[in-house]
This record gives sequence, structure tokens and C-alpha cells, in this order.
Amino acid sequence: MDFFERQEAARKSTRWLVGWYVLAVFGVAAAIAALASGALSLGGGVVGVSADGMPVRAKFWNPELLLSVGGGTMVIILLGSLFKSMSLSAGGAAVARSLGGRKIDPGTADADERKLLNVVEEMSIASGVPVPEVYLLENEQGINAFAAGRTPSDAVVAATRGCVRLLTRDELQGVMAHEFSHILNGDMKLNLRLMGLLFGILMITVMGRVVLRSIFYSSYGRRRSSGSKDGGGVIAIAALGVALVVVGYLGVLAANLIKAAVSRQREFLADASAVQFTRNPDGIGGALKKIGGLSAGSRVVDPHAEEASHMFFACGLKAKMAGAFATHPPLEKRIRAIEPRWNGRFPKVSLPEISVSAAGGASPQAAAFAAASTRPQRKPVAGDPVAAFLNASAMGGLGVLSNEQVEHARDLYASLPANWVESAHHEAGAQALVFAMLVAQDDTLRAAEMELLRAATDTLTYETVISLHDEIGDLHSSRKIALIDLAIPALKRLSPDEYERFRELMRRLIESDRQVDLFEFMLQKIVSRHLDIYFNRRPPVKVRYKSMSRLAKEAAVLLSTLASLGVDSQAEAEASFAAGAAEIEPHIGGKLELKEGSDCGLAAIDAALERFDAASPLVKKLLLVACGRAVMHDGVVASDEAELLRAIADTIGCPIPPFVATENAA
Repeated sequence: MDFFERQEAARKSTRWLVGWYVLAVFGVAAAIAALASGALSLGGGVVGVSADGMPVRAKFWNPELLLSVGGGTMVIILLGSLFKSMSLSAGGAAVARSLGGRKIDPGTADADERKLLNVVEEMSIASGVPVPEVYLLENEQGINAFAAGRTPSDAVVAATRGCVRLLTRDELQGVMAHEFSHILNGDMKLNLRLMGLLFGILMITVMGRVVLRSIFYSSYGRRRSSGSKDGGGVIAIAALGVALVVVGYLGVLAANLIKAAVSRQREFLADASAVQFTRNPDGIGGALKKIGGLSAGSRVVDPHAEEASHMFFACGLKAKMAGAFATHPPLEKRIRAIEPRWNGRFPKVSLPEISVSAAGGASPQAAAFAAASTRPQRKPVAGDPVAAFLNASAMGGLGVLSNEQVEHARDLYASLPANWVESAHHEAGAQALVFAMLVAQDDTLRAAEMELLRAATDTLTYETVISLHDEIGDLHSSRKIALIDLAIPALKRLSPDEYERFRELMRRLIESDRQVDLFEFMLQKIVSRHLDIYFNRRPPVKVRYKSMSRLAKEAAVLLSTLASLGVDSQAEAEASFAAGAAEIEPHIGGKLELKEGSDCGLAAIDAALERFDAASPLVKKLLLVACGRAVMHDGVVASDEAELLRAIADTIGCPIPPFVATENAA
């Protein structure tokens, strides 16, 4: 099952998740209403006055009471779910902070933190998604991690201190590959929605605990201990608290059943994906074995761990649920699925001594040294290591990250000069990097654009743009795209005002020559998808098109544009178009027509992409495979083809990995 099929499955899972949630809400509300009615009827409580002035005693079957108590309970649960869902609208960062996470400074000199950052950056380049923000759960000594967010644009990955200290680089890469599987396959959005919905059900138990604690610490509790006449009232309140806890616990069990049903199978699939990504079962297998051999295991001690238990790499709770209530398969089963011949023994693992770290107070020189010492070192690659050619399966396996792509991404990452990566890690440097890519090659235009930057930025930024422009001006777009992905986290750290200023300068640089080329178009799409969504909290687009037949015209525009790039004759363009159209035509019951150049301007491309953004995952997959076939027809990916492919993929919310070079690549 690939990225698109998993996305479609996650979208469908949301429907029955809501159905189970509604059933659980009704069940908890009915139980509390029945308890209230039963308590009043057994206690002979008065619920009204009859026409002749006589008190009316409560009966168990009291529709008005049942409806009022049940309805009130449902309102409380729904309000709790709504509140939690709104608090999670900020994306994965809200989850990481709620669990005590600290965002890792990209300039950290802590070797463990650098190791984690480097692994995450490699996995991002390999999968074609912008680098997510990386958090460390500083006070957690167990081995655990999670990915959270609504979309890859607001995703974060987090790891415990025990995870980064105790795992080798290969083991950590296996864990991060598991988490990137969740990012790629739509699991994060479902998990976040699950966390928001179930919070309302869990609130009933929380309310009961609050009632009991308030009695224990209040003056009522003290009066009861001294024989106060208020003891009966306290007992009644205590009984209410116990009832809420008991019924709420039933809600907790229901919530755990729902979480378990959603997450268990996904964990097996993510483990399998991690092995496929890294082609190294010892990586993720070794991490799981170390969890079994560590006294702290995978436990997360933060009080909010229960809410997020279904998101973790391994069970984060002290009291592990079993059977149908378990959110994760047993460690033994997960390990045997990866290593069938495992001997069943866990290694004895203990936390190493804490070493003195320069993190937090490191000088820029120390940070740069730490970054250089922990980045993977590769021998120089002849020519440009970025793919100029495609292998036969590059687009056929779209959405399935392979070890070949991970290795290619590692080589690409290692080939980037340290000053480029350092610039991408910091707010000012990331902006300068983007500006340097936009500055024109033409001397006259470049002079005007540099004057604009001199007036709008500080001296250091201006000089950095000049230096970077000279170095990256002629790069293949695939390497520029990798640098942009590395810069996304730093750009997210801008204030809203700084981001608007950055956007305005981008716009003015793009419009300075009164035309928009494909690279500029692609850059606008990347920024719009990943930064505008982040700063403006735009919700994901709802699916409106579930059939390619409704988007045939738009598909023809995109394929015609791609077919016209990098060819020398009309015959070559027609052949490229036919290769892509052959993927789509069986799904629309007709033929696609090659469009004229006048019908394929950037405005037409933009309109087509806007409609495809609202398509189902499987329709998006069909489009991207068709686009890949059109590009692959001549076996060469030119810069403009890579730019348009990335623009298409980013606009419709699909990661697209860098293409893998063959032996013939220059």
C-alpha cells in the first residue's frame, strides 16, 4: 500500500471514527443520566410539586430528567472535544509542547541533538517533504518518539532524550523512518483528530477526579472529619465524584478501544515501511529490542501522555493496555515481524553518564564544528550528484519511499557545502538563500534587484545574498529544492510581520522582470503550501473530485506543459504527451488532446492545480504518475521539468522525492 492508498484509507477511516465517537458519547451520556435518575429515585428525591401541592418523588423512568442530564453530559463532552480540537489547530507543535517538548535549536552543539537533526533532514530530502520542526522531550528517559500535525506543512517530529542518547544512528534512522511513514501516509491528521475528539469523553473522568480532590482539600472535608452537620452533603458530592469517575472510566475504555482500533495495524505498517525505507531491519529492530531491555522502556511520564498514547512509536504508558485495548502491538510481535529468527532475548540497556554539553550556550564556531562533525561524510561524487536521469521505477513506485532514495538523499545532503546548510538553518540566512535563488542572472536586472535588497535588508543579509547567488546560480533545480526544504523550519520561526515582509520582497523580486518563470512559480507554490498554511492556519482543502473524468481538461493542460519542456521537436512533445496520457485515458473513457502553448500559460496551470488540490488521493496519484511518465519518456529530467513537477506536487499536497540517478547520469 503506497502513500496515496494510505491517504485514501485514512480519509475513509475518519468516517467510522466519527461514528464510533458518536456511539461512545451517547453511551457515556446515557450511563450518567441513568445513574442520576437511579440515585434520585433510590434516595426519594423531590423533582417537583403536583397540582394539589404535594411533593413529587423521583422515579427511575423520568424522561425529562434523563433527557436533561444526558443532554447536558453530551454538551459537556462535545464542548470539551471542540476545545481540544481548536487547541490542536496549531498543528503538531501544540502536541509536542503539551508533552514538555523543547524545539531543538539548529545551531545546537549537543552531539545527540545534531544526530537527530541530521537524520530528520536526510529523511525529509528523501521523501520530498519540507523538514519538520524537531522537538526533544528533555525529561523523558524512556525510548520513544512521535510525529504529529494536520499536514506535512505543520508537522513536527519529537524524540525523547532516552531515544537520542541510547540509540545508534542506524537505530535512530529506523525510528525516524517509522515516524516519516506516519507523516507521508495521512496517519498524523487522523491521530490529531482522534486526540481532539476523545478528549471530551476523557473529561468526564477528569471532572470526577476534580470533584473528589476538591472535597479532600476543601473545608467541607475538614468539617466532616470534625463531625460537622454538612457531612451528608459532602457524602452526596463524593458519591457524584465517584460516579463520574466510574462512568468516565467506561468512557476511557471506549476511547482506548477506538484508539487501539485506529493505531495497532498502522504501527505494523509503519514498521514495515521503516525497513523498506532503510533496507536495514537491524535499525528499527535494534531500537525495539533496546526498549525491551531498558528499565524505563518506552514510558513517557508527562501527565498528558495518555491523551497522545496512540501517537507514540511504542506504548508510552506505565500501565500497558492489553488485547483489544492496546494501542501498540506487543514488542515481541513487532520484532518477529521484522526479524523472524529473533532469539527472544532483550539486551540489557542502561542510561550512559550525562556528558557536559555545549548546547544552549555554544558559540557559533562550536555549533558549526558540531554540525560538521555529525553530518554524514561522503566521498565527492563525479559531476552533479542530483539526478539527471530517472530509473525505470522512479514514478512507478511513487509514494513508496525506497532505500535507493534514502541513500541518494544522504549523498545529496552530504554534498551540500556547510555554509549553505548553515544559512538554511537560521532565519536571516534562510531568507537570504531564497532571495539569492530569485535574483536574476541578467546583469541589468540583477543590479536593480540588488538595490532593492540593499534598501530593504541589513548589510549582512545583502552581502550573504551576493555570496550565495554567485555560488548557487547555476545549480540544478533538484539541489535548490533540497535547500528550500532545509530552510522551511527557519522561515517558520519568523514573526508574522517578518514573514509578511519576506513575502513582499519575494513578490517584488519575482515581478521585477514582469514575468514569472517556472522556478519562481514553483517557489511561490512551495511557500504557499507550507508557509501560508502555517502562518495563516488554513485548514486542508476538502475532497470534491473523486474521479479523473471530471478533471480531464486540467490533466491535459498539465501534461501538455510538461511534454513541451526539454524537447527539440513537436514529434517529441507529442510522444511525451502520449506516454503520460496513456496512464489517464483508461480512467476517463476517452482521449486526451495535446493543448497548444497558448492554452498552457501559468494562469491555466494554476487553475488546473487548484482543482486537483480538491481531488481524492488516488486521483492525485494518477495525475503524478502520468506526469512522471511524460517526463520519463526521454529519460532526462531537466531543471524546468523538475521545477514544474515539484510545483504540481506541492500544490496538490503530495510529497515527491528527488529522482534517483542511474549509472548514466552525469
